[in-house]
Amino acid sequence: MRNVTTETAVKNQVASARMEGISFSRESLDIIRKYTDNSISHEKLIELVTRLCARKS
Repeated sequence: MRNVTTETAVKNQVASARMEGISFSRESLDIIRKYTDNSISHEKLIELVTRLCARKS
């Protein structure tokens, strides 16, 4: 089994989701990267995602 960087793991998961028809904005990808890099907390992630969802409603 090979080691996979966090960035590669994120890219793989985004590609997998896109194959299922899910798209991501640049802002969403930025939030995902910040969370996986531990730049933001889980609580902040939830707050940001909640705001994004509220804007789309």
